[in-house]
This record gives sequence, C-alpha cells and structure tokens, in this order.
Amino acid sequence: MTNFGKGKTPTAEQRREAEADLTGLRIAELRIDPVRGNFDAAHLREINRRIFQDLPELGFTDVTPGVFRPTAPPDLDWVKARSLETVSVVTSFIAYSPMDKAARARLDKVLKGVNPSKLSKLKTAEFTQAIAQLYTEIDYIHPFRDGNSRTLREFTRELAEVSGYVIEWERFNKSPAGRDILYIARDIGVNRLALPHVQHFGTKRDITLSTDQLAGNRDLPDLLRDAVYKLG
Repeated sequence: MTNFGKGKTPTAEQRREAEADLTGLRIAELRIDPVRGNFDAAHLREINRRIFQDLPELGFTDVTPGVFRPTAPPDLDWVKARSLETVSVVTSFIAYSPMDKAARARLDKVLKGVNPSKLSKLKTAEFTQAIAQLYTEIDYIHPFRDGNSRTLREFTRELAEVSGYVIEWERFNKSPAGRDILYIARDIGVNRLALPHVQHFGTKRDITLSTDQLAGNRDLPDLLRDAVYKLG
C-alpha cells in the first residue's frame, strides 16, 4: 500500500497517483469478482465502496466509499467546471442534481427499470441506446461526492455482461482526445437533463454556453456504437 510517511500530507500529485493506483487495482478485482446484486442503489453503492475502500486509510478523509453525497444547499446548484485537454474551450460547465429527496427517488425509479433479461433480448443498436440513456440519467443524478465516472462505468459494464454484451469503456482512455470525446458526449446529455432544474440564471447561462460551444460533437448513444458489441 502507498505510504506517505507518518504525519506527512501528500501533495496533490501524490494523491492523484495513489488514487489511480489503488482504484485501478480494485477495478481490476471487480473484473474477476463483480458485485452480485440486482442493479439497484445498493449495488451501485457497493461498487463505489469497493473501488474507493483504500483511500480513507491513507488520510483522504473527504472520501466516503459507498456513501451518497449530501443534499446541496437549497440556494445552490451542484455545478462542476471541467477543463478539456484537446478542445479549444477554456472551461466546460456541467450541472448535476442536488441529490435531494426528488433526485434519490428519481435514482430508485431509474434503477427499478433495469432488467438484464429484457436488455439481453435487444438488438445491439437498441441496447446501446438503452445503456446510454441509463448512464446519462445516473450521471445527471451524480449520487456520489466523487468517483461517479469510475463507479458508473463499472456498473454499466457489469450490467452489459449479464445481458450478453460488452462495453469497451477503456477504448476512450487511451489518449487525451479519447477522454475528451467521452467527457463531451456525457456532459452534453447531462446538461440537457439538468437545464429544466437549475435554480440560478448564472448556472443556466454557463451550461447553455458550454452546450453551445460543444455542439456538433457526438452524443453518448452515438459514441457508444463504437464500444458496444454482443457476446457470442
């Protein structure tokens, strides 16, 4: 296990490296021993817990594996600013749910509709559309304080596998351009869901501008056509 030395606070770079190493190991373990569950909220939380379980022991007290993030204050939108490596946009803004009672109910409703048996009967194009819609819904709800992307990729990978499909998420992580293409596709879909629910004009302005700047890029259903195929 990574050791920073007693009483020493890791630098931001050391933290990134330690987190990448440890979560990468746990994700690899999940490929061998995936979570056995019903693809409900408990299943999602357990994936997050397993991936990030080592970090609190390293002193990363802001990491709470398997715990949903607290509700955002009533007067604030939950917004993230993302810097893209290869796109000529200074900053991209994405708005997520406040993770309030309505958002948690929405998550339960979305997950209640997950049925691997029905998904297995879909043609590849239909399955791709369904998995992209599911991903976007949960990404908008953004149930965890951090690590939503890794958690959701593993969740949908496990779901695809039991449905007789493969999602090659790793193909997008081979280059900065690939990562940006995936970020853009995800963020476009999330902002479309978020727009009717944002509270402040500034948030609406920022995510509308970001969406306009990224117009013309592939959305998630289209992008996943290159990464989804049926087993057998």
